Amino acid sequence: MCAAYDCKSLVNMDLNLRVLIEPRGFIRIIQLVMSIFAFATTAGFETVATMEIKCKDYEKDVQYKFGYPFKLGKAELRVPDKCGNTSDISYKTYTFPFDFSSNAEFFVASGVLTLMYTTGIIFIYVFMHRLYSTNPMTPVVDLLGSGVLSVFWFAGSCAWAQGVSDVKYYTNPANLFHDIEICMDGPQTCRTVSPGNFASLNVSLIFGFANCMLWISSLWFVYKETSFHQQIQPPAMLPQMGQQQAPPMQDQDLGNKMGGQYEY
Repeated sequence: MCAAYDCKSLVNMDLNLRVLIEPRGFIRIIQLVMSIFAFATTAGFETVATMEIKCKDYEKDVQYKFGYPFKLGKAELRVPDKCGNTSDISYKTYTFPFDFSSNAEFFVASGVLTLMYTTGIIFIYVFMHRLYSTNPMTPVVDLLGSGVLSVFWFAGSCAWAQGVSDVKYYTNPANLFHDIEICMDGPQTCRTVSPGNFASLNVSLIFGFANCMLWISSLWFVYKETSFHQQIQPPAMLPQMGQQQAPPMQDQDLGNKMGGQYEY
């Protein structure tokens, strides 16, 4: 037996864990986890592109390090100024005026907003179930929020897909050679060793479009909780009541007919 104060607290809390195994609540848990994977694989991205500079007297590997938020104007590339003796090597720093931060940051922002929203709405589902079921505006607000995040994930994933393609192209050393002075001496002077590892960004796109599908599919389950859906539902008990009343009338008519025959 719990104390009176503890029991009263539990009643006021309005705890409802059953919603977490229903489609509406279970899909929110999946959305929360998927959003974390989506923005974590993007916000934590960093890689190194490697090129080889081959001169007559020496060969040198040069690394170009870049990552989120993909403001390449702040990523420096230091390469030898010109070919010559190893004792006379001087370095020149290059920066490239490419900025893909808007697409990346919008994608990450969609993930962070999803994390915040799903955490809050799961709290309402579990601890404020009575408010959600009795206040008709609460499911409507939930439906609107789900619709906004569906648009965010669709727009963010499409924009980020183009952003990933641009990042791969403009950070490939083969596409930077025409801007590097030492690579203009001959076709064999510079060579791409590695364009970098973009596996994390490819995975982020998978999670992005998966989140988009999850949020679009969740609209139906939230819509079923709104007053809009409940108003168009036909009453289910009236036909059954009519069918139950019909047999006694038939029995009464049959009795009258039989009684009439006997009376005759």
